[in-house]
Amino acid sequence: MGNNIIDDLKQKYKYGNSAIKLIYINVMVFFTLLIVDFILKTIANVTVSTTDLFALYSSEELLLRPWQVLTYSWLHGNPFHLLMNMILLYFVGQMFLKQFRDTNLFTFYIFGGIFGGIFFLLFQNVFNYSHLLVGASAAVYAVFFGLISYNPKMPVRLMFIPTSFPLLYVGYVFIAFDVYNIIANQNAGGSISHLGGAIFGYLYMKQFEKGNDFLGKILYKIGSVTKKKERSTFKTYKNSSSDFKRTNVPKNDYDFNHQKVEKQKKIDVILDKISRSGYESLSKEEKDFLFKEGR
Repeated sequence: MGNNIIDDLKQKYKYGNSAIKLIYINVMVFFTLLIVDFILKTIANVTVSTTDLFALYSSEELLLRPWQVLTYSWLHGNPFHLLMNMILLYFVGQMFLKQFRDTNLFTFYIFGGIFGGIFFLLFQNVFNYSHLLVGASAAVYAVFFGLISYNPKMPVRLMFIPTSFPLLYVGYVFIAFDVYNIIANQNAGGSISHLGGAIFGYLYMKQFEKGNDFLGKILYKIGSVTKKKERSTFKTYKNSSSDFKRTNVPKNDYDFNHQKVEKQKKIDVILDKISRSGYESLSKEEKDFLFKEGR
């Protein structure tokens, strides 16, 4: 039974979208570091913790451990902190991926976290907060406010609220909450990092809409290095089947989004036909299309 659960989790990660993968990674990091800290303290009797190594503290500390501006966003203070961030990431991620690709979400998420950390450091002396920074909130804010920048009037509906309203209104609530925390000096550093992530996401989307995805290209180059062997193997494989002909490759994200919408419309028509007349009423072409898209 244990093996079945592990295999199921592996399959969900393998075939999940980028939001699902990020959630899996965050959860795995959290529990892995808990185990490492336990081993360090109880078995090895070491006083240094993973928080000391990977959380973001100050500009002076960053000079000694520059990786902290990236790693802090993969740490969480406790299970509740992790749960809240992952729930927000799931819902924001699903909305984002209806408009953009998996790779785009990674770009906004990773660099949003970095810019949130930079804002935390920039305003540390201004607001005189001395606590450390951990958590994926700034990264999630970057994705969320990137979506607001792209489509501020997107209708959303929240639990217990009977009517829908523009996505921008939710953004106003988030910003107001963080501004209040800064003024009241309640987790001011965390709220500053949230604003940093939000500003990055909003402004980078303006560039992204113009086709200027320079940060995404950086991630692509990094990923291409790790997958170089896999790509070279694929290039040597030849197949004349129409399934492998790249005759309709999207030129850009907007072309991709259009194709995605058209496919979804066709799927909806087929599913409606199944509900009215049953699966056997489908033509061979419709069955093949549904099978291919469902893989």
